[in-house]
Amino acid sequence: MLFRLIVIIASVLLGGCDQDVALSKGTLDKLGNNGVLIGHFSADGSKMVTVDSTNSLHVWETNSRTSEFSVPQEKMPELVREVVLSQDNTMLIVVGDNQLQFWSLPKQKLVTKVIFSGVSGYAHITSVALAPTMDKIVVAMSDGTVNMANLHTQVNNQFAPHSRPVMHVQWDDKGEMVMTAAQDGKLALWQFGSPEPLFTKEFNHRVTSLAVRRDFSEFFVSDALDNQVIASLLDGANKSELKYMARFKVFRKALFIEQSAYLATSSSKSHLTIWDTKSGNELGTWQINTLNAGATIVDMYAPSREKLVTLSSDGLLEEWALNMLATK
Repeated sequence: MLFRLIVIIASVLLGGCDQDVALSKGTLDKLGNNGVLIGHFSADGSKMVTVDSTNSLHVWETNSRTSEFSVPQEKMPELVREVVLSQDNTMLIVVGDNQLQFWSLPKQKLVTKVIFSGVSGYAHITSVALAPTMDKIVVAMSDGTVNMANLHTQVNNQFAPHSRPVMHVQWDDKGEMVMTAAQDGKLALWQFGSPEPLFTKEFNHRVTSLAVRRDFSEFFVSDALDNQVIASLLDGANKSELKYMARFKVFRKALFIEQSAYLATSSSKSHLTIWDTKSGNELGTWQINTLNAGATIVDMYAPSREKLVTLSSDGLLEEWALNMLATK
């Protein structure tokens, strides 16, 4: 009898908490007809930049969903590794294997090209982050190399703190400190230009997701198996750990909802999950709208504590009413 009761309780707990509250307010629009391989919202959410399956790049106005600028096809890298929008939305960086293209959005013209390399000859660029002050840039490589370059002085400090591809780079809001995380399971916080980290944190598996709160007070990090924590940016100490009934979850994109205790994460499949950052409890998991099997979230933006907008690999923009979580 006791075993049967445990099974019933487990079934209730595992049963769709995502059915309790319908967060989705539906699809806002579809960007093009060729899906989205790379997609990012600007810092203020007013613009989006996408690269589709035909290697076409567009900068969109978010409210109207109109394309404001496209990089000419003949000037695109053969393989786009990443795209970056400056915080003031005036500069677009298109990242190839070893080259950065700097485009002026107001003038809609190519300004310059800069080459970056790793310690090894075979390395290619895996992650790029432009400081909010726009005077410094971090270019991370597939061999674990990190380039910290001052764009004004053209001085580049090159280190090799990781042994595997560095997939995540995050700046603080003042453009003084930067965080890196890699497939070697190591995460570190750096003073820009310094070869010695302020602190490091190591996981048993590769880091798949990293998010930093806007005021740089805490961060969320997930490895590829079963270690997902929210930690302090003062010293890296854990503040909470995500709790869920499954054996493990795969985390891809993550976003702190500012001025709230919510964290949004996406899976490798078509799922959006909202968490309580203080307790680590899962508040619910919801299915995104999809056109194709295997569609996933490529980026998220929260204009307020009550609203979230997701961009999927199908090119669908979907809005979510986070204020509905108060009814749970």
